[in-house]
Amino acid sequence: MVNDLGRSGVTRLLTSAQMRAADRRTIEQLGLPGIVLMENAGAAATSILQHRLPDWKSRPVLILAGGGNNGGDGLVMARRLLQAGGRVTVLLLAKSAALPGDARIHHEVFRNSGGSLLEWSGDDAPCPARFSALLAHCGVVVDAIFGTGLTRPVEGRAAIVIQAVIASGKPVLAVDLPSGVCADTGRILGCALPARWTVTFAAEKIGHRLHPGAGLCGERIVVPIGIPDAFLTIPEHDTALNRPEDCPIPPRRPETHKGECGRLLIIAGGPGMEGAAILVARGAARVGAGLITVATPASIQPVVTAGLVEAMTLALSNDHSSAHSLSELRNHRFQPDLVAIGPGLGESEWTAGLVAGVITEKDRPVLLDADALNVLAGQGDRIRQWAGSRRSALVLTPHPGEMARLLGIPVAAVQGDRLGVARSTAQDWGVWLVLKGADTIIAAPDGRAWINATGNAGLASGGSGDLLTGIIAGLWTQGWPTESAVRVGVWMHGAAADNSAASEGMAGLVASDLLPQIRRLRDTLG
Repeated sequence: MVNDLGRSGVTRLLTSAQMRAADRRTIEQLGLPGIVLMENAGAAATSILQHRLPDWKSRPVLILAGGGNNGGDGLVMARRLLQAGGRVTVLLLAKSAALPGDARIHHEVFRNSGGSLLEWSGDDAPCPARFSALLAHCGVVVDAIFGTGLTRPVEGRAAIVIQAVIASGKPVLAVDLPSGVCADTGRILGCALPARWTVTFAAEKIGHRLHPGAGLCGERIVVPIGIPDAFLTIPEHDTALNRPEDCPIPPRRPETHKGECGRLLIIAGGPGMEGAAILVARGAARVGAGLITVATPASIQPVVTAGLVEAMTLALSNDHSSAHSLSELRNHRFQPDLVAIGPGLGESEWTAGLVAGVITEKDRPVLLDADALNVLAGQGDRIRQWAGSRRSALVLTPHPGEMARLLGIPVAAVQGDRLGVARSTAQDWGVWLVLKGADTIIAAPDGRAWINATGNAGLASGGSGDLLTGIIAGLWTQGWPTESAVRVGVWMHGAAADNSAASEGMAGLVASDLLPQIRRLRDTLG
């Protein structure tokens, strides 16, 4: 499969190691010195600060500089602000003599320019009283303590400073990444300093888009510093921001008829869970699926039918064996192009039998959600075997609890490394995996992954996952490539929530509120 993350315009998300490698290649292969890259980074961050705060000259600037290259970027900012007529003071949380080469040079240039610097280099030394006064009277704080290089929990003087700035409520501009956020996972390492703006260099890092760290970045601004784009588009850079414009989307021809827009079979619903089946079908309909049949237990079919005007329904005899129900499905005149199964079915032997029967139909794409996943808890070997024997794709859409049950690990382990868990599982099992959450992860069988940035806390309500199942299945059944259906479906679901919240508010948002927005978004995509 071609790695589309190399295409121009794709928003790549790098690890800290990948970013260091790009820096090193720029220095070694192009001959562009590291001190110049540091100057470019500091200059770009300075420009952003000046544009975001037009009255910056009337605001004393306090720059918190660490003992690494991030601190060197901050020292460049300090000199440039000083030379432009600003009032700036640097608090250096390291010994100046121990600064690495490029940062040490910029430290000397700042001092030779008449800059004011306060050094606090010992964990045992008391916090300088002058720091409290500087913080109280400054108008903005620049966070250049750690950047992307942090690998252990924040402690000592850095933790004291971060907590003091948080308590002050002063606006913060973070250089590269808010200090305390892990660049590779978005985890908070001890404590972290929330930013109003985060200026990052050459490319966003994965931690900019993974919660909880993503929620501390404020406005993200990516600026070039001289690293060639070719060094940022190598195949190893296999994580990107999920955007619909990066996906091939089949056009809907004027002469298209319903049979060409896909035949979707939804197997969903149960007593008390009728709404799950209805929402899946409505989501699929609103993205343009041509013909939809909802197979649901006979006891609730009248309720499901009443909630669906456009879709057909099929009663399943769930008081018989799953083999009997599978026979009912096969004998029905409706021959689907794709099957979505799971929402509201309940965890039972009947459901497990249906899921196994559907998956073993090797030529038909299948989407598994909700109870179709729950009945497969701890059966990774079985899923891998099924996926490996199929001629069509298998898509799984678990939330963190379902993911944890599938793998037999704690939910905290899933949430602690969402990207790593999703990517490794998709590769190991040979499936497309959508790990839902505040930063939904889409992972492909070939190791590529995307982080979705649309959506809000309004989606934390019953039925939103069912709607997502319908959206993805509805796009997929129309003949969209698997990647496009999954990625665009996830993006559209979140974007609909964002649009709805913008017009009506976030609190009280329910899944059915998204349907009009979903239709509008679908129509913008062709």
